[in-house]
Amino acid sequence: MEWLYRTGTGAYHFGIRAAARLGHVQAAKWVAGRTRDVSSTIMALHATGRPVAWLHAASLGEFEQGRPVLAALREARPNLAVVVTFFSPSGYERCQDTDLAEVVAYLPPDTRKNADAWLSLLRPELAIFVKYEFWHYHLGALRAAGVPTFLIAGSFRPGQPFFRPYSGFWRRMLATFTHLMVQTTGDRELLARIGIDRVTVTGDPRIDRTLALAAAPFTNDRLSTFTEGHPTLLAGSVWAPDVDVIAGAWPSVPDNWRLILAPHQLHEAELEKWAVRFAADRYTGPDTGSRVLLLDTIGILSRAYRYSTAAYIGGAFGGGLHNTLEPMSYDLPVMFGPKYARFPEAREAVARGGAFSVRSADDLAARLTTLRDPDAYARSRDAQRDYASANAGAGGRTAALILRLLLLLVLSLPVAGQSWSPADRVTATLDGVFTKGNLLVAVTDAGWRPGLCLAVAQLATGQTVSLEIRLRPGRSYTFLASAEGGVSDIDLLLRDADGTEIMADTEPDQTPILELTVDRPGSYTVQLHLVDARQDTAMVGLGILSSYGEPLSNLTYREVSRQFSAAAGAVRATGGASQFRSEANTWCLLGYLLGEGEGATVENLTLPATNLFMAATGSEEVQDIDLFFADAQRRIIRSDRDRDPYPMIEVHGREPGPYRLRLEVEKARGTGLVLLGFFTN
Repeated sequence: MEWLYRTGTGAYHFGIRAAARLGHVQAAKWVAGRTRDVSSTIMALHATGRPVAWLHAASLGEFEQGRPVLAALREARPNLAVVVTFFSPSGYERCQDTDLAEVVAYLPPDTRKNADAWLSLLRPELAIFVKYEFWHYHLGALRAAGVPTFLIAGSFRPGQPFFRPYSGFWRRMLATFTHLMVQTTGDRELLARIGIDRVTVTGDPRIDRTLALAAAPFTNDRLSTFTEGHPTLLAGSVWAPDVDVIAGAWPSVPDNWRLILAPHQLHEAELEKWAVRFAADRYTGPDTGSRVLLLDTIGILSRAYRYSTAAYIGGAFGGGLHNTLEPMSYDLPVMFGPKYARFPEAREAVARGGAFSVRSADDLAARLTTLRDPDAYARSRDAQRDYASANAGAGGRTAALILRLLLLLVLSLPVAGQSWSPADRVTATLDGVFTKGNLLVAVTDAGWRPGLCLAVAQLATGQTVSLEIRLRPGRSYTFLASAEGGVSDIDLLLRDADGTEIMADTEPDQTPILELTVDRPGSYTVQLHLVDARQDTAMVGLGILSSYGEPLSNLTYREVSRQFSAAAGAVRATGGASQFRSEANTWCLLGYLLGEGEGATVENLTLPATNLFMAATGSEEVQDIDLFFADAQRRIIRSDRDRDPYPMIEVHGREPGPYRLRLEVEKARGTGLVLLGFFTN
């Protein structure tokens, strides 16, 4: 089978080159574009140190499908450098100036040599293929290199090679994907039958694009004048068979209706023929008062639907139905020919009653008659509106799933593969606090304070970081501080609810300690002040012990510390952060001892100007952690309630705050250690 595949793809490329020599315009563009060398541009990207994401789409239509996903990824990870490749000229030529990619290129022909060379040049952090793109050697090279590879907007049918007998070659291509994001539950069920279970239904991202276009302001005097006061049928992307059906039905349509014909291709001879056949005015010509307008221009069809009452979409009498989502975004009933089975959005719209397949002029005339009934028309529009509402946000859902999967993939790697210097500094500082605290536990009756018991911040010399904490009466508390190497003096202070200093250790040393027995409940403020260090900034840590405290074994602590270091490296590797949070009077790590049903709240949290990313991990006792990010009125803005011990939330710095972050342990086998980190990019 591989030999047949190699022979077939080679013959196709040979045929395209032959057609180009014989003067075929599209073939010539296909060949000429592949002579462009993008290696120097890609090497320049690598020189910036930015992670590279590769998105491949067959043509412009598939790129439009992937656009919302790419936009969401770039918003979430601004540091990504994106390389987009195409198979056909339609996407390559129209997307050269897209602001979503640093490089736009053709996909190298699918041979083992080309795939290896391309991957060696590109070195992507992740790869995304859109809908129908399955290239054996490129996918194999990605898998061999361990590059996370995703299929988005996947659409499958029983007649595809994957589902036929002796289809092992094609099924192995599916197995190369890290995860497949598909449009419908039917797609997922088909794949499950052949043992492909790394599948999630995220919907069709094109809906986000078409809804955005529909919502964007647009006015057109010519279309407004032509349609004003008249119900209008807009026939978009039509071919000759579609025009034959429309011409046969049009005489039966009442005189107050108007028709806009938008050809899929602008061939002058065909335009002239259709203008005569319908006695039509041309959009680029004078207005003679005709009932039919020929849209002999490009670039406005997707927005012209707002001037129509119903839509007819071309292509379904031939090989491919065109975009039915564009008119759907305006809640328009849609009609098209009989060959629509390959298009899940069309099948779904027909099933809901928002779209209709016609086989002849009589069918079209009858359908238009039905839609002139106000109740039937309203039901069809409601069906289209409900479909759009149910599927909106597919781009964001797909991007969020990709980022989560990337993070989990990095977390599953050996810790040595996830090293990140700032994370190493944080955990080294935490190690120092924990070691010193456990020495005190060994020689006293104290244990680690239930709830908040550990914290790390990055401080500049002369700077102070504060932590508000509630203390219980009848208990004794020990506060100790430590710092990374190069720090010669830290001060530790404790203030009451009025801000009055009640205790301080200002001796010139590296491990200040305070001990307090509480006689009445209340809020206290612990402060760490970096007095002197060799470097401009340093990591400093705080530990809190208490009577009736909890034990924390060295083994448990080391396990969670390693996991947190891995999580921090994963956040960075997936483009989520470039540093730990380091604004004045803020902490970049908090550690809690919590059991099932227990939680903790970070109050008065302020947002930096860039994104803030929060991630937590727990010891093996902790099986499910949730995070909730809320405003000052406790309205939840973002949350992660997935049933796992690795919650993550990302928020964007619009209003500075204050905000609240709530951490809850939903499921645990006992008390465990949870580390919560704050990162920015």
